[in-house]
Amino acid sequence: MKIVVDAMGGDNAPFINVAGAIQYLNDTRSVGEVILVGQQDVIQKELAIQSFSSPRLHIQHASEVVGMDESPTRSYKEKKDSSLRVGIEMVKSGEADAIISAGNTGATMTYSLLSLGRIPGVDRPAVGAFMPHEDGATLLLDVGAVAEAKPKNLLQFGIMGSIVYKQIMKAENPRVALMSIGEESEKGTPLVKEAKRLLEASHINFKGYAEGRDIFNDKFDVIVTDGFTGNVSLKLAESTFKTLFSMIKSRLDRPSRMLGARLIRPVFTELVGIFDPNNYGGSPLLGIKGISLIAHGSSESRAMKNAIFEAQRLVRSNLIAAIEKEITTSLSEITYTDLDEQIIHH
Repeated sequence: MKIVVDAMGGDNAPFINVAGAIQYLNDTRSVGEVILVGQQDVIQKELAIQSFSSPRLHIQHASEVVGMDESPTRSYKEKKDSSLRVGIEMVKSGEADAIISAGNTGATMTYSLLSLGRIPGVDRPAVGAFMPHEDGATLLLDVGAVAEAKPKNLLQFGIMGSIVYKQIMKAENPRVALMSIGEESEKGTPLVKEAKRLLEASHINFKGYAEGRDIFNDKFDVIVTDGFTGNVSLKLAESTFKTLFSMIKSRLDRPSRMLGARLIRPVFTELVGIFDPNNYGGSPLLGIKGISLIAHGSSESRAMKNAIFEAQRLVRSNLIAAIEKEITTSLSEITYTDLDEQIIHH
């Protein structure tokens, strides 16, 4: 198993990417090899600083870097030797099994789609994110790939989400729901109502509408929404937990509460860890013919280590083959109408 890390991608590249690869390789649970793609002299200098070498660590030189604010389509055409482009082409050629990038998210999605192509039956890819709760995690998708979705896109997201949850969480029959503003069937936008009709016609375990609060409980395993709503939900959740924990910490640090703070600190530390995005590493781009993970631009080295482990799990699960088979089977039962092919604004 060979996993590519875009060494030049991210706010803190290449340090966190190299450090994350080292942490992964030093972990006894790791079984893969890591290929750091980027400017060779920069990567070698970083490895020398950390005094690390391993036969399971390789460097693939790429002379160019895609900036965080660059146009994805323009850079794809003009920067053919970028670390992102070279890394994804290695997955396409079979030289590697997966790629992870903390760089330009739009570029990662565009490059993956253009180079690797879509799984037959999938019109638009989706980004999935596992949201933790007391009894496990809920898979939310899409969280950023398709801002304006068509009803058929939401159907395909539901099918892919069900497969991913089943493969990764080892759940036999994942409960799938559609994000709306209430549980009642008459609620929701025209897009949501039409997507509900399609999901009900599919053979996945569709349970109806979910509300925003259901992301963080055990009512459903997979919640489907458009990329705009999903991304807002994800960013809001991350910001809320960060602010909440910061407010609790500042109050516990007051002298009059130091005794109570010492008693509660282990629980507080545990909860901070559960909701720390760095513990989840990367989000898989679903629907493309290859494993491509998107990590936070501000990821720490621990996040990159966990993203590599996530890639390891996805490669082992034969995810792409499972999605291809399930999409073909599921869509054979569905008849699209003209409305399902449209972006519905009202």
